[in-house]
Amino acid sequence: MRLLIVFLITLAIGQAISIGLGLLVERHWSPYAGLVTFIASYFTMFWVAWRFAVRVTAPRAHPVGELRAER
Repeated sequence: MRLLIVFLITLAIGQAISIGLGLLVERHWSPYAGLVTFIASYFTMFWVAWRFAVRVTAPRAHPVGELRAER
């Protein structure tokens, strides 16, 4: 469940960045360039958000010499 929550939050932030980047390019160059930039960054953000969420929520490995308390 934590993986899904981290993914959705990261994706929402990434999509906001995609919109801003697309609008910025559209304002300075052309509407077509803005659209292409937005679409490319929109789909890239899905990949980036998933990779980030998996990395953040991955279980931590214990060092070899560390003693763990038995429960």
